[in-house]
Amino acid sequence: MEGKASYNYDMPMGLSFQLGTNPKAMDAYAKLNDAEKRQVVEAARNVTTKSEMRQIVAGLERNFC
Repeated sequence: MEGKASYNYDMPMGLSFQLGTNPKAMDAYAKLNDAEKRQVVEAARNVTTKSEMRQIVAGLERNFC
């Protein structure tokens, strides 16, 4: 995998946890292209509360399902 970024390892733990509790959002995330996944991960890195993380995950479910 040299030269190719692996976003699974770069995903913030809080995002992983929240996606794990929301199967629809997890499915939506899996269907995103790499650029879209990168945007979600970057947004997740900037949150400071659980509530903000839940909003990101809920947004995936609302906007991509």
